[in-house]
Amino acid sequence: MGDTEPGSGVTTEVIALCVEALVMALTQRGLYAHACAGSMVVAKNSAADPDEDDPLALISPGMRQTVTCQADETGQLSWFWAWSGPTPDAPPELEYLGPAGHIGETADRIANVLRVENAGLEPMT
Repeated sequence: MGDTEPGSGVTTEVIALCVEALVMALTQRGLYAHACAGSMVVAKNSAADPDEDDPLALISPGMRQTVTCQADETGQLSWFWAWSGPTPDAPPELEYLGPAGHIGETADRIANVLRVENAGLEPMT
């Protein structure tokens, strides 16, 4: 049996499977996505990257979003938006996104947030 997240009873293997499935679903929607820190997924829309000649390219991260997979307050495995904290040293603030098993719906919501008009990602319904 695998390790568990503290207090949740959810194995790290299950979280890893959810993360892998979300990365694949986001890639199928035209986004660049990768796993990070075991339970996080970083998604990016490369169509929103500034041109290399643009001075803002040095400081702009483009359009990207991080989500994390962890147990919610009821112990159910869920996805959460991870927003920057109020100060650089603050932990991320988490906002409920949806159940971990709803990979397609989660990927659609992330793709809609990162969609750029006329850049190849169509709105998801």
